[in-house]
Amino acid sequence: MKYTVDGWNNFCSVFELPERYPSGFCFGGGIPVTVTMVDWFNPVSGMGQPAISKEQWVKKLGEFQTEEVSDDGLRESLLPWVSMKNYVKKGRTYLILCNFGASLTFKGGEPMTQEDEVKP
Repeated sequence: MKYTVDGWNNFCSVFELPERYPSGFCFGGGIPVTVTMVDWFNPVSGMGQPAISKEQWVKKLGEFQTEEVSDDGLRESLLPWVSMKNYVKKGRTYLILCNFGASLTFKGGEPMTQEDEVKP
């Protein structure tokens, strides 16, 4: 899948998922679990973060920079980099959520390979 990234949505958060999940069904409103946010970053380097709305930008300055990224491109660029971070624990599962719509999951451990990625 391809995504269009601009200065307003160029943002990702990394969450460490629970080690264990509750058992049983989640009918009736769900069962709370703890998800820990461990990092955030701008995945597309060199792209500024405007301090005004997109509408104001277009009105005052015209065009703005965009870049198209793919799931494969994100996987290749983000997973090796994120997997080397100090907060990544071997065997734990992490979720990367991007404001432009992409999401990736992976298991922590050395070395990081595409086979380590958790498939949906």
